[in-house]
Formats: sequence, C-alpha cells, structure tokens
Amino acid sequence: MVQTIGRGDMNLSHLAQSIGRCGISVQVLFLLIATVGAGTTGASVLRAGELDTSPAVAEVRIVPGAASAAIEQELHSADRALLQAIATNDVPAAARLLDPDFMWVDRDGRARSKSDLAERMILLAAGSDSNVTLQSYGRVALITGTHPLAPDNVNAFFARVWVRQPSGWRLLLYQETAPPDSVVRNAGFTLPAESPARCENPCRSLPYKPLSANAQEIVASFMAGERAVFDADALTADRIFGDDVLFVTPDVQHVNKAQRLAALRSPRQSGRMNLPPAVDAMALWVFGNAGVMSADEESSAGEFLRTVRIWARRDGGWQLTFSQQTLVQQ
Repeated sequence: MVQTIGRGDMNLSHLAQSIGRCGISVQVLFLLIATVGAGTTGASVLRAGELDTSPAVAEVRIVPGAASAAIEQELHSADRALLQAIATNDVPAAARLLDPDFMWVDRDGRARSKSDLAERMILLAAGSDSNVTLQSYGRVALITGTHPLAPDNVNAFFARVWVRQPSGWRLLLYQETAPPDSVVRNAGFTLPAESPARCENPCRSLPYKPLSANAQEIVASFMAGERAVFDADALTADRIFGDDVLFVTPDVQHVNKAQRLAALRSPRQSGRMNLPPAVDAMALWVFGNAGVMSADEESSAGEFLRTVRIWARRDGGWQLTFSQQTLVQQ
C-alpha cells in the first residue's frame, strides 16, 4: 500500500529551480500533488510516500549457503537483464523491471521518473560495470560499482537500489555520482560565522511527516544522526551508523564509519561547524527490515544535492548503512 502525504512548507526557491529544469510550473506541481495521489509529481520532485511490507511478499533473508547464493544469483540476473534491455533500448523489457516509483538521478543531478524515460531507456546506458558489490537487506538490495559515461568517458560511481515486489525484483532508485565540474565544498558543510550556531533542518525539523511506526523510527534516527554530526557527538553517531556504512560524497570520495567518526572527533577550526544540508523534499519507502530514503537537499553554501540513503533494522533500532550524494549541476 502506498500512502501519499503532505510535505509541509518546502523551500519554494529550490523547488522552483528544480521544477524549472523539467519545464513544470509550481502551479501545475501543486495541482498534481492535490489530484494524483500516489502518482509521481514531476521528475525533480520526490514523492512523500511510505511503502509498507506487503503480506503477499515473503521477507528475503540472506543466510550462508545455497539460499544466499540463489538470492544473489536472482538479483544479478535481474540486474543483467535490465542492463541488456537498456543497451538495446528494449523499452517493454526494461519497463517491466522498473518499479512504478522508479527514479534515476544522473551524474548532473537531474532526476527522471519511469514515465520520463518512456521510449528513451537508452538514456540510462553506460559503459561496462566494474568493482561491483551487492548487499542485501531483506526485501532491499543495493548494487554498487563504477562505470564510464559518455561522451567524455568519465568514471562514475553508481548505486542501483532493488526492491522485492510480488512480481519479483524491481529497480526503485538508480543514482550516479561523478566528479562535478566545479570544486565541491563538501568535506564539512560549514556554518558561516554570521549564522546562528544551531541546526534546525534537518536536526530538529523536516518538511516531511512519516505515517507508519517504522517510518517514524527511521526519521527519528536520521534526525538524531544529523544532530550528532552537527554536535560532533561521535558516541551517538557510532550507534546510528552501521559498521558497514559507506558515505559517497559529491566529489566521489568514499568514507567509511571509522573515517567519519574520526572526522567528528578531530578538533574544529574556530568558527567552523559541521552543518548538514537542509532537506527540501523527502521520500521514504519501508520494506520490512529495510528503508530507502531519497531527498532533495541544499547545503549552507547554496549547493543543491540529491541523496539516497539505505537504513536497516538491527538490534531493535535503525542504522544508516549507505549514503550517496550527487551535486545538481545548474
């Protein structure tokens, strides 16, 4: 069941710029939000939906041995079939493997929905994948790696988020991150000296209201983690970040948990603080013991970002296991 909810007061400047890139007016956007319900509201605007586990779909558990190998083979088979359909522009075959809420974020931060790619699946084409890894979180699977992108053959990091639906594995999110054209001020989003030393969004409030209990818990963990980053609270961050967490920054740096905690513990320069980017819009899907979060964000330096995060329920709580940011090139 898909639930569509209001997002509250969003940053209209950000939305207007995002919508403008897709040729959609703000007035049309609001009309779509009011009338479409669970449908998409435009390629650059995230749906504020929550998808709870369907009783018709059994929870997939990766366990040592043949069962694990079988599930891994199933995922790789679906992934290869999709890439083959994309390479040959076989629209019907590719469409069958895409979730209705599918969204692709390309290297420039442009977001396209499934309907946007109708008859143009070839836009998703890239060079051969390398350094491929697969991680399973029950009904959610994450495939990451690198591949070259035309026309300049630049190497991009990609994440393909698959979810298990009653009809089989379907691709929900596909995000690519490549070195941006300009220098990205991401190493520690800084708080200007004249700004208040306080993080409101996303540390204490969000333009998003979760409906289900699981969604509420994930959002609470997300906000607690952002507060921990702002406050340099390594102890709290250690609890919220999974041991296997990977942070992929807009300039394609890969940061693991130990490196992230070490950065929080390091002395700060006077007048500089870790200010997480503010959330302008958010979508959250919950699949059993896994959650997929996608967000439009804006840093204090005025950079627009698109971020995908994976959450896993572990030991009674929700931990962040993956975070990837792509800079929106304007």
